[in-house]
Amino acid sequence: MAKTQDFGTVSRRVLLGMGVGGAGLLASGCSLFDSSSGGSGGGSGEDGAKSITIASTGTIDALDPHYVNNSMTIVPSALGEGLVMQSEDGSDVVPALAESWDESEDGLTYTFHLREAKWSNGEPITSDDVAFSFQRLLTPSGAGTGYAAGASSFLPSIGIKGAADFQSGASSDWAEVGITAPDEKTVEVTLEAANPDFLINMSHYSMTVLNKASVEADPEGWTAVDSWVSNGPFRMTQWDPTTVLEMEKNPEYWDADNVDIDHVTLQLGGDLPTNVLAFSAGEMDVIGVDGVTLNGDPSLEEKLTKVDGYACHYLQTMWGGHDAIRDQKVRQALSMAIDRGALTENDPGKEAAGTLVPSSVPEWSEDLMIPFDPDGAKALLEEAGYGDGLPPMRVQMGFESPMFAILAEQLKDTLGLAVSLEVLEGGVHADTRWLPYEDTSVMSFYYGSFAGISTMPNWILNIFGIDHVRQFSMPVAAWDKIKATRSDESLDGAQIAAQVEEILSTKSTPEAQKYAELARAAAAELDEAKRTQTFLEAAALRDEMAFTIPLVWGAQMWVTSDRLSGLQGRPSPEGYYYKHLTASE
Repeated sequence: MAKTQDFGTVSRRVLLGMGVGGAGLLASGCSLFDSSSGGSGGGSGEDGAKSITIASTGTIDALDPHYVNNSMTIVPSALGEGLVMQSEDGSDVVPALAESWDESEDGLTYTFHLREAKWSNGEPITSDDVAFSFQRLLTPSGAGTGYAAGASSFLPSIGIKGAADFQSGASSDWAEVGITAPDEKTVEVTLEAANPDFLINMSHYSMTVLNKASVEADPEGWTAVDSWVSNGPFRMTQWDPTTVLEMEKNPEYWDADNVDIDHVTLQLGGDLPTNVLAFSAGEMDVIGVDGVTLNGDPSLEEKLTKVDGYACHYLQTMWGGHDAIRDQKVRQALSMAIDRGALTENDPGKEAAGTLVPSSVPEWSEDLMIPFDPDGAKALLEEAGYGDGLPPMRVQMGFESPMFAILAEQLKDTLGLAVSLEVLEGGVHADTRWLPYEDTSVMSFYYGSFAGISTMPNWILNIFGIDHVRQFSMPVAAWDKIKATRSDESLDGAQIAAQVEEILSTKSTPEAQKYAELARAAAAELDEAKRTQTFLEAAALRDEMAFTIPLVWGAQMWVTSDRLSGLQGRPSPEGYYYKHLTASE
């Protein structure tokens, strides 16, 4: 999944409410973090080594980049690399493990030439490691796809020949996949069709190259600190999933001479007010912030790095509940009745999202924007037979935010709709959002957020992609049949893939099937103008179906200490590369 960014609930009142405790810590110079976890800020050690401290409110409970998990925030930024990495602004790629590459005249084959690079254990990095990593990523595991937590992290929009069939189990012959290693320093990738976004997609964290020997030697424990073999600028020295991840400069890294930082402490799981206090006390060099926090402390603006339009926050229809939710005109009316501008007031970290595709995507068009049109919404409800009012609506989410209360009040004022907000424990929310809601007297939605690389194929084919759209358009009985098919041990991979596709292509709505056709046609189109136009048609159709209703786009935002520079923020899961960070003494 892509990386999600929660809405903040911190206010100036909360910060001031820490009162005596917070002020006392700052006044006395006491550290907010145990020194054994690398707190007390950065600086230089006795040997001149440079250390920095970064704080995150999230945790890192997994480091396997081949699955959707929060490894996406740290593996590509510090601990590992793929063949390419993104340029400073994220619009292009630059060499990483591959020092160069060639593209065939027809755009179907890319030949990557590996540099002379070593793993952190001193062993050479070879094309065998690359081929192994990509085969492992694509090997069917039962984890599923679709950018949900725990699913395969592979991006279908990369378009590697035979990859989708191999991953789904429709094919079991690796030789049919367009990935080969002709010699120790060469990797060839063949595509289904020419893809102008292929290289930028290759910078995704799923394409991180793993050490074949260490993974095969300990398939369950290779991500442990003592077992991790790095090809990135840093290597792990300590990892507690909920509190801290410590790293030191990797002396074997191919570009080690240009890595300025010797030691990084990544504080995990702290709350934002505490992180702000620690940053103000000089104990942190980088912290992530939200718009409410910036409003509470305007001085942070001077230290801010901001990447707009990274994430889309949305409402998703759930199965079950009242049948009104199955009516497209009802869903469209709900979307048109939302004043998205009001949801973003006084929050510099959010923008009104009139479409699921963020405005940061280069081919984005203003024409996609869904208007705030209360009269149009009421007219649609009249046409749908709900002119006298809709059944109540519930929205479940995993945390509290003032935005949800504003949304509920809007729908009440505009449509007279009663909206209940149900804040569930995060795990319960995740476990129940794809289950049918049993109370048929209410329309049921869940709140979520998705983010990823800012390309149109990523936001059409991967995020809210073909299977997502078809899946949520189906009746719950069809979804249950898909789950049963995927877990049927009497079927082989090819049979499962064929039966699932049969269900998706026959039980989804005609509009969802049209979306699939448009998305696939766009991906295969060689004419750039036609390709863009077809992607935009698919995006508009997806918004019209309104199974997924956009709310706001969220920015990635960090504040940095005066001693730190080089944070190059990009719209990507990792946010920035640690190798570019520099610090004064």
